[in-house]
Amino acid sequence: MNLEPITISVIIPIYNDELYLRDALLAIQQQTFADFECICVNDGSMDKSEDIIDEFVLNDSRFLKINRANGGVSAARNSGLESAKGEYVFMMDHDDLIPNYTLKKLLNTAKNHNADMARGRMMMIAEDFKLEQLPLEIENKKQKYFDNPITDFYRHIRGKNKTWCYIWQCLFKRSVIADIRFIETLRAGGEDNLFMFEAISSIKNFVQINDIVACHRFSKISVTLNGFNMFLVNMFETIIPYIYTKYALDKNVDKRLLWWVYRKESYAVYRILVRNTIRINDIKYQRKSRELFLKFIGTPELKEVMKNWSFRQKIFFRLFMNERFTLLSKLKKIM
Repeated sequence: MNLEPITISVIIPIYNDELYLRDALLAIQQQTFADFECICVNDGSMDKSEDIIDEFVLNDSRFLKINRANGGVSAARNSGLESAKGEYVFMMDHDDLIPNYTLKKLLNTAKNHNADMARGRMMMIAEDFKLEQLPLEIENKKQKYFDNPITDFYRHIRGKNKTWCYIWQCLFKRSVIADIRFIETLRAGGEDNLFMFEAISSIKNFVQINDIVACHRFSKISVTLNGFNMFLVNMFETIIPYIYTKYALDKNVDKRLLWWVYRKESYAVYRILVRNTIRINDIKYQRKSRELFLKFIGTPELKEVMKNWSFRQKIFFRLFMNERFTLLSKLKKIM
């Protein structure tokens, strides 16, 4: 057992990913910064994923395995967080890749600024993207320091960096996220946003660098990227009451944070449950979304969400609830 202090804990939730997992673990093993532990959380995989994990655990003492019954990505990440020993935490998906400089650059940036979080850019990669195609390290000194996270994160992380909710772009100081956990009922979607809301409200500062630090794979096994699915509908059964209890009912919540949470999540509710179900023109999703809304009609939880909708969105929502799906399909370009 390694009793020496560890600088970075890398956490990877893994479920049935024998196709891409070896490259993901090699990308970590090949980091130019060596003082890390890689916690591989095997979330009840039924393919050869565990065999691949075992290869790394056997040959590299920095790789550790946690076996658990399948509980979804949130529960798997929580298992990793509870076992992490590093001063910093980096989270990665099981089918993604990171350039070999990622841990070094994020750590150096965080330490140089005494920052609670260091964040880089990301790029999407194709299914057949190979390790040798990863970006090479270049001299890039462009970075921005922010010391008012709740305001600065929303205001400045735009354009090529606008996908702010992605946890796998960030290196966190473990002490500032020690009490934050993923919502385990969110098994595959929406968990990143809720974690980041809490993380940003807990940190005192962060640094944004211009380097690509994460390569997110558009793969067949991706739940959130591989088209529309029931996970994206069902997640709001958790999210709508959660944000109401966590933020709207809290008299001490920072008003900027409350505004930000509802601006983000209210748009997501409309976009996924109303607009997107109409655009994909699949009656089973439309009816499933409508059934979900019916559970919340008239509740303060949904009313708080709808406060952030425009007049036009509220009209479309009324048509949606009246099952005017054909009419909405004709109007989808302006939804």
